[in-house]
Amino acid sequence: MARLTGDIPGKRRFKAAMVGGGQGAYFASFHRAAMRLCNRFDIVAGAFSSVPEKCLEAGTALNIAKDRIYSTFEEMAAVESQRPDPIDVVVIVTPNHLHFEPCRLFLEAGIPVICDKPLVNDPEQAHTLARIAERQNTFFAVTYTYQGYPMVRDARSRVLAGELGEIRFMYVEYLLEWLAPGVATLNKSLAWRGDPAKAGPTGALGDVGTHAFNMLEFLSGKRCTNLNAKLTTVVPDWGLDDTCVVQLEFEGGVDGLLWASFAAPGHRNGLRFKIVGSKASIEWRQEAPETLLFTPIDAADRIYRRGQGDNVPQTLEFTSLPAGNTEGYLEALAVLYADFAEALDAGQHWRSATRVPLPDIHDGVRGVFLSQVCVESNARRAWLPFPPT
Repeated sequence: MARLTGDIPGKRRFKAAMVGGGQGAYFASFHRAAMRLCNRFDIVAGAFSSVPEKCLEAGTALNIAKDRIYSTFEEMAAVESQRPDPIDVVVIVTPNHLHFEPCRLFLEAGIPVICDKPLVNDPEQAHTLARIAERQNTFFAVTYTYQGYPMVRDARSRVLAGELGEIRFMYVEYLLEWLAPGVATLNKSLAWRGDPAKAGPTGALGDVGTHAFNMLEFLSGKRCTNLNAKLTTVVPDWGLDDTCVVQLEFEGGVDGLLWASFAAPGHRNGLRFKIVGSKASIEWRQEAPETLLFTPIDAADRIYRRGQGDNVPQTLEFTSLPAGNTEGYLEALAVLYADFAEALDAGQHWRSATRVPLPDIHDGVRGVFLSQVCVESNARRAWLPFPPT
């Protein structure tokens, strides 16, 4: 069945709430569009802003009943957990420094959580959330969007099936240009990403570097064990790193390299990976997401295209449109939300309900520790162990 367009027979719909996401929020509307596209969620409640007028404006625009437009997330957690028809899940889309308290309150209320990444800014807070989620076996997912692309999943299947042979090197880059013209040109919705009080201890690394890091672990099924990081600020008056280069070592001694930047002209959303094996290499670019380049030893290059019969069979389960009709970023996020719905439908068995592992609380914790370990490594100019999480 097509992942996003298979709407008959009908499937269970989930009542969702949102924390954050009022007018001016950068990413919340993408979440809402993806939720509509996957056709499994209805937003029925929300605490959309700490500004009452903006909160009411958003709730009214989303056609939410007035008694479920809450002035604070604390009120929403308390009231919804006691309703006869409570929400099934809450989506946290506030800036990074405002993730912890709503995540904690909704977890303690027994309400499943979907949180934007990075999870939080502080490792101890990350561990606290993980302990609560584990103790109560409460569903908790983190929106590592790029896991939802069909050809990323195709690459993962080929890597894990051994088509590349023994994995010898993994490379990932995530390059953007929006900061290259300088701080003075910034859109207000992006300025907080340079403020350590809001963005956390890292800039480019914590924002897009976490996506890149998660991608390598997702593709390979291997955990990072050690790293050596250099964090750099090349744009004047920017408050955090805007460029980072991180050497990585994974389980089994596999080497890797991560490069991320906010200030790379010519790169609009330049996430790209290359996995090198003993028999072949594989490469994918987010700006050309429909194709996967497979290059074996002493043979012709192969270009796999989404929706074609030579895709890994499982990949076809995650596609929605015929080949040649492009699926992009919103579809990838919607595929992730469709996974979340499938897991929620499984109740207490949510962890094993999906064909592809969900980006869960533990992946979120690893993203938080990535920033912490890289900051220390950069300061010491040294290789450091990556803690098991």
